[in-house]
Amino acid sequence: MVQRGSTRPAESGGLLSRLFGRNAGSSRPANAKAALDLPDIQGFILRGYKMPMVRHFLLTVGVPAEARKLLGRLVSGNEADAPQITTAEDWHVGFEPGPGDNPAGSPRRKPDYCLNLGITWPGLVALEIRDRVPALSFKSFGAFIAGAAERAKLVGDTGESGPQHWIGGFGTGGDHVLVTLHALNPEAMTAYSERLSALFAEGGAFREIWRADGMALMEVRDGQSVPTFKVHFGYTDGISMTTIDGGPERYPPDHQQPCEPWLFVLRDDAENYLMPEPRELGLNGSFAVFKMIRTDVVGFEAFLQSNKDKIDPELLAAKMCGRWRNGVPLMLSPDSDSPEGGLASAQLNNFEYVNADGSGDPKGLRCPVGAHMRRINPRGQPVTGQGQPGGSNNTHRLIRRGLPYGPVYDPAQPDDGIERGLLGYFINSSIENQYEFVLGHWVNDSEFAGKVRLNPKSKDPMIGTQDPAESIFVIPRANGEAPIKITGFSSFVTTRAAAYCFLPSITAVRFIARLG
Repeated sequence: MVQRGSTRPAESGGLLSRLFGRNAGSSRPANAKAALDLPDIQGFILRGYKMPMVRHFLLTVGVPAEARKLLGRLVSGNEADAPQITTAEDWHVGFEPGPGDNPAGSPRRKPDYCLNLGITWPGLVALEIRDRVPALSFKSFGAFIAGAAERAKLVGDTGESGPQHWIGGFGTGGDHVLVTLHALNPEAMTAYSERLSALFAEGGAFREIWRADGMALMEVRDGQSVPTFKVHFGYTDGISMTTIDGGPERYPPDHQQPCEPWLFVLRDDAENYLMPEPRELGLNGSFAVFKMIRTDVVGFEAFLQSNKDKIDPELLAAKMCGRWRNGVPLMLSPDSDSPEGGLASAQLNNFEYVNADGSGDPKGLRCPVGAHMRRINPRGQPVTGQGQPGGSNNTHRLIRRGLPYGPVYDPAQPDDGIERGLLGYFINSSIENQYEFVLGHWVNDSEFAGKVRLNPKSKDPMIGTQDPAESIFVIPRANGEAPIKITGFSSFVTTRAAAYCFLPSITAVRFIARLG
């Protein structure tokens, strides 16, 4: 196993630094944007680990003092004592070099694990933080305090997706802490899982009440099984990445403005929220919605075939998503997943829906306005929350970190009875303005698209909460041809578990541990 030492001192510098941040007393201009404090920010907020497997542990607090002590050990810098929470700083061991990295500084190799931590509001209460910190305040974050179960209806988690059906103790108040372990291989996963399980139990600190594993879907290339960036519905995943201004990773070009850092990291320069108090607890943290989502692959494939008299099944799959299953976007190739001359992978995200002058695809003739991809990230499409053609919809962007669970779907054995889906986090600084806004207004509402009038019953065809009696997906056609109307389909995804989590900074974890 690769051993990693501490990358950050236990305490930052003098009084000014502690009161006003690490850059206090510097000559930085007052209007200059403060650099992201990468060693203080949990890694998966800003970086994709690209590890093939993950294990999520759901814990309930046993003995609060022992639990707080254990959290401190996860940020002590002592790898021999406990696995350490992964930060966003340059590993020099596997990340692609980012704007501020020095790839020549030392050999680059990937560690065999990454570790991250989320705490729910009931978890903060169970850890006795509210009792021990009179100034504790999450004034701008009412959704986090209410929790995922209380707010489920706002995001379409009803019926079979409702909290009454969630598994593993989620939404019951005992879902206190989520520990997420990524690993390079099964041996590392087993070794670190055993270490963590022993640590959880020490002194009765925590009790594990649920765990679940995700793994990249595998395919055989040159006789070898290799991980892929695919989901169970067959689409290539991870193409559209959220670029953060001043962030540590570079992504292929697209037409979108980089997102402000405060949309994903809690910062003093935020425009729509107040920092949680005390500041030492809130600064450099974030929030995330953890979800386990079951995907109905059998139903989806049957649905595509059932409409083949109206439209080619693969074209329907592309129109519903906004991309062909191999990742080629409809905006760049509306008629084929293999455009003439090919399409470089670096260009798969380099397009716009509607330009500033109104040109592009405002009516959805190439990519339907109601397609999944266009709802989740409307780019320059004038929508609810942003009304200018070619403008920025960045204030509602999300970062998704997840992996599939369940084996690769075999169409030759569709009814194998095995559950398949996705496990992971939707990361944002404001659950209300980002996650809940997107799910409530863009995914499950027909009015999201501004002047483009969608059918009043239309929702996201892939992840929307559908009623077969009224579900509809309309595919516009050019030259005055009547649109294709697809109706009578059910939801293809079901929420199996959800939690609203606070992602504390390294400083915040140490603050919690120091409460004794």
